[in-house]
Amino acid sequence: MRRTKEETAETRDALLDAAETVFLRRGVARATLEEIAREAGMTRGAIYWHFSNKEAIYAAMLERVRLPLLETELQDAALDDPFGMLERFAEQALARIARDERIRHIHIIVMLRRERLPGHTEMADIERDMRGHFAMALRECFRRAQSLGLLRDGIPPERAARAYQGLLIGLIYIGIQDTDAFHLYDDGLEMMRDLLAGYRAD
Repeated sequence: MRRTKEETAETRDALLDAAETVFLRRGVARATLEEIAREAGMTRGAIYWHFSNKEAIYAAMLERVRLPLLETELQDAALDDPFGMLERFAEQALARIARDERIRHIHIIVMLRRERLPGHTEMADIERDMRGHFAMALRECFRRAQSLGLLRDGIPPERAARAYQGLLIGLIYIGIQDTDAFHLYDDGLEMMRDLLAGYRAD
């Protein structure tokens, strides 16, 4: 039974690998389940065993790049170093994208290959939900900083969280398109540190 579970997991991973390849090459809207199955060397039946549709594949692909600490450490009510955690999170996120080709490809798919077309609202909902969880975790972290007297007076935690999220997403967007002129990890991390420094209480 254990071997069967391992084989099932391996098949699922192979299908996700194939989907990422096809999405990157064709774009999400134009990619078909037949192409994904062919890329994986499987049948459409194998896809339907693991995923109900293309949207489910897309959601599983996004889960592969989700940082586990987002749901835990960033929202930890007992956190005593929120700014340190925010810097470590940015460092980890930028490092993974800059140094891991597969993770970088997934971000390219989401930002550049996922055409915003009518009829694909489920994919947009998936992205919106993930951004919402991220925003909520960031707000809690900045609220914690405020409660500890670490956030500069006059800066609402909600605004600080939105600025952090917006800058991080913008840096990733630039970094995956302009790898020669912009060093995502080194340049991006310094910019994130500058932002956080501006929000720290004196």
